[in-house]
Amino acid sequence: MEDEVPKNHCLECGDEIAYGKRSDSKFCCPHCRQVWHNRNRNNMYRIKEKVDRILENNYQILLRLYESHTYSMALPLLEEMGFRPEYATTAIHSRSSMMMSCYDISYRMSEQKVFFIKKASPAKHIL
Repeated sequence: MEDEVPKNHCLECGDEIAYGKRSDSKFCCPHCRQVWHNRNRNNMYRIKEKVDRILENNYQILLRLYESHTYSMALPLLEEMGFRPEYATTAIHSRSSMMMSCYDISYRMSEQKVFFIKKASPAKHIL
């Protein structure tokens, strides 16, 4: 790959790592190490936040359908509402459809529609 930094160069700034450092050193100094890790951690959080927003949107759409007693809807209509079918918290393949869930709302999904939308009952706590 063209973007790869040579083994004896810092992953952050690209400077050569000083002689005398450990042979597996990836950074020339603590500052470069911290900057590199902070940037990569921030990228991970941005990705997680994006997925969380999509899941929350899917959940709100399914919840509105459930609360309005609409337990089935054509997939294109759901997508027009902003539903993203490729995002779910659980997906299990069955013969003719996928058994899906978005947190505590479960549903089945085929290529044409989402159906059997139901919300799990709250668990009773045993003390």
